[in-house]
Amino acid sequence: MSKETSTQDNAEKSKRSNLKIQSQLPIRTVGIETKRERKNYSDLPPQNYVHVWWARRPTPATRLAILSSILPEDVDDDTLLQWIGITPNNKPSDQSIADYVRAKEKTVDQRDGLVYEHYGYRKAYKNLPDAEERAKIHEIAKDTWGGELPTVLDATAGGGSIPFESVRYEFPTIANELNPVASVILKSVLEHPRVNGDLSGDIQKWGDEINSKARERLDEYFPQENGEKTLEYLWAHTITCPDCGLEVPLSPNWWLDKGSGSEGVAARPIVSTDSDEVEFQVVELPNQVDTEEFNPTDGSVSYGKGECLRCDVVIDGDEVKQQAQAGEMGYQLYAIHIGHTAESGRGKEGERGFRAPNSADKKAIRKAEEAVQNDPELATLLNEEIPSGNKTSEPRRYGITKWRDMYSERQLLTHFTYWKAFEEVKEEIIEEYDSEVADAILTFLAIASDKSLNYSSRLSSWIKSRASVRSVFERHDFAFKWSFAESNLTAPGLGYDWVLDSIVEVYEELRELSGHSNADVDVYQGDAANLPISDGETEVIVLDPPYYDNVMYAELSDYFYVWLRKYLDDVYPDFFREGVAEKHDEAVANPSKFDDLAGEGQSKSELAKNDYESKMTNIFSEMHRVLDEDGVFSLMFTHKKTEAWDTLTTALIDAGFIVTATHPVSTERPDSLHQAGQNAAESTILLASEKRERQPDSSTLWSDIKRKTQTVARERAQELDESEAEFAKVDVILASFGPTLEVFTENYPVVDDEGNEVTPQTALDEARAAVRDYLIEKYLNEGVRDIDPKSEWYILSWLVFEAQRFPYDEARRLAIGVGEDLDALKKTNRMWRKKSGDVLLRPHRDRVQDVNKDQDNRSGRKPVDPDALSFSTALDKVHAAMHVYDAKGATEAWNWMNDRNFGSDPAFKATLEALLRVLPHDHDDWNIARDLAAGETGDLLDLELDADIFKDDEEEEVQGSLKDF
Repeated sequence: MSKETSTQDNAEKSKRSNLKIQSQLPIRTVGIETKRERKNYSDLPPQNYVHVWWARRPTPATRLAILSSILPEDVDDDTLLQWIGITPNNKPSDQSIADYVRAKEKTVDQRDGLVYEHYGYRKAYKNLPDAEERAKIHEIAKDTWGGELPTVLDATAGGGSIPFESVRYEFPTIANELNPVASVILKSVLEHPRVNGDLSGDIQKWGDEINSKARERLDEYFPQENGEKTLEYLWAHTITCPDCGLEVPLSPNWWLDKGSGSEGVAARPIVSTDSDEVEFQVVELPNQVDTEEFNPTDGSVSYGKGECLRCDVVIDGDEVKQQAQAGEMGYQLYAIHIGHTAESGRGKEGERGFRAPNSADKKAIRKAEEAVQNDPELATLLNEEIPSGNKTSEPRRYGITKWRDMYSERQLLTHFTYWKAFEEVKEEIIEEYDSEVADAILTFLAIASDKSLNYSSRLSSWIKSRASVRSVFERHDFAFKWSFAESNLTAPGLGYDWVLDSIVEVYEELRELSGHSNADVDVYQGDAANLPISDGETEVIVLDPPYYDNVMYAELSDYFYVWLRKYLDDVYPDFFREGVAEKHDEAVANPSKFDDLAGEGQSKSELAKNDYESKMTNIFSEMHRVLDEDGVFSLMFTHKKTEAWDTLTTALIDAGFIVTATHPVSTERPDSLHQAGQNAAESTILLASEKRERQPDSSTLWSDIKRKTQTVARERAQELDESEAEFAKVDVILASFGPTLEVFTENYPVVDDEGNEVTPQTALDEARAAVRDYLIEKYLNEGVRDIDPKSEWYILSWLVFEAQRFPYDEARRLAIGVGEDLDALKKTNRMWRKKSGDVLLRPHRDRVQDVNKDQDNRSGRKPVDPDALSFSTALDKVHAAMHVYDAKGATEAWNWMNDRNFGSDPAFKATLEALLRVLPHDHDDWNIARDLAAGETGDLLDLELDADIFKDDEEEEVQGSLKDF
């Protein structure tokens, strides 16, 4: 028996009105602003620069999630967008903000002046409603939530994006985080900038004191030559050539500062038969040497294999690892980045250059090595083993097995010296200030030192195009670096000066953005499945949960944890109870946790997946406990694999929630999505849910609600697609999941005719099919329904994803929908290839053999033979025709198609027309398809096409929307 209820019925039972998040949101406009915020990585919100953390949410999407979860549905879009911070000052009065922003986005590349002048407002994170407007927001919120401001909870707060914005809008806020490093970040973002008084001068003063002490003690280890400033040191890991005994420095290239083409500065290895140590000479190309004599791009290591610079023998990757794991891998200084001063007499003041290491540099290095060996505290510093894990296996593979191994001796000595200086001033700070202020100052000083760790390690690398140091965590891993960079923390204006200045600036910006707020904030460190708060204590939960194996937070953060524990264990004793960050309770799919448990029944990956799903269910159950009966639970997550929907929805259902809406917020411009070679949009999904009345004794037959899941999905897709917001097709599909899941969760549990449980994924597959049918009807000719499913998949991929490249799992789902196996489409039909885990659609040139070559000389990897008289798919026919036209011209193509009766072949004609409709106009295949349909060969095919299909890109402001056809 069905138990269908409506959102309206739920609202009648609730004490509050429906929320904005449960109706249509201005997601397209917020998506544009999100993309705008992220475009310039030197101008992000200040919390992004406090400390390394991974997968922070953008401000516009975060504000949308918070405000739409608090405010009622009768708040109009323009008002909501203004409160989010999208506040154009030059918008025509008769134009909506959404229309205005979309119009401005389309012309941003043709602007005069700065981007913010073009839009008429600065980035959203820099804008906040004034006190009067915030009071109005609070008044509406109180009316909605029974007279009190709702409390906002983020139980997996990470870097603090969600609670920070909640604090800025002055809502009572609770932030929880399991990871101690992130918990310190939360303290520095949410609490310390709002401590009474401006502490920027104090942080600067004590940081300068630390720097002064450390510089004096480290001076002898960083010698200067002729008044120069040494800025950074470039090192290469070394192994011994098993054939000739040379200590081979390993580097993928020898560029130091690469300009365009073959111009730039490089370190040239000088090899001698008299010594097993390579010397280096700094050379300028092409003035001093050209690439025929020495090409810096040709390094000494590639794909894990080394090459001896003396005897040219290739050193196998296993030999490299074997030496590293035996402790025989060393490192050699090969260049120094310097700054010229007036005293140096070698260049203009402030100019930078490079030089080779000299005897003084080498002596200073040996002195640092001796200091580390002879100091008992230094000799045992960070001597703990790096735990074996998913990401820590990367450095361990190359002999970095203890935390101290992450650094060269001089790097370790430097970081140790700054820590000791910190400990000395810590006592003075504690004596001079009250505990709240002292904790704030000490936290930001510790974070400054933590920042320096990121730029001076054996895992820091050199950016040859910018002549600067790349941080350890350019990616979410511990990738081993063959050559590495060492920042001179004592360098005036750089090193510690730079990290201190940047931290002070971040503090000032955080204070500027949140200092006005008197909101109550509680920061907890612990498991999100076991919160120290009462039942029903929070009305609004906004959560950006960890997703499967996307980031191994605890493993990566241990790099900082082992140092922060030394700096702040007495400031936050509850945070740093263990030697490394807690991993057992962490909700990530980490296969390394199950190294000793996997067997014939389940693999490590399967066990990790099950563990993640179990932990997410526990977290959601805890959210159900702490959420008020009338509360809302809004999830933010970035879709990449469709299995996330099944996992998260099942966990929500099991925890007692009903899904009421889904909203995809795209972070890419829709016109760029429709360019060949671009990724499909990465969308942040907002999924709203409420507590569901449990009815454990009844279930619903799938056959009773199947048709409704299809209907509501189609209606939602049509609503968005016909709106003026120009949604990407993949986002139209994602948005249709909301009403589908609402129907499913309202009627949960759902069973088939035999009583077997039906999963949410089944309902989502029906939603996809319904939306796919709608898109075919709307944008493609009816003949597409009659072509073979393989060709249909190829066409639908372009239609749905509006890009040549898109996620594998989405492609797999689409293939299942047309009854095909995705991997077979790759192996047998070569319709796509894999690129970084994604699907990349192949154009005709990658699939058709060269008609101008003899059969014996053609590529056997290409499945389509243009000499064939019959083909297995309609796409093969069209791709073969494209190739013949391109290779032999229109007349030969006319004869070729006529010989095969393609002029009367409905599948051929339907496929050609469909490709004209879905391919971007800058794609080579579209241009050839246009010529086939409209040129000399067009008379043979006699297609009935709209003139708009052949419109040149120059005639359009922005090309790429299927609405043009």
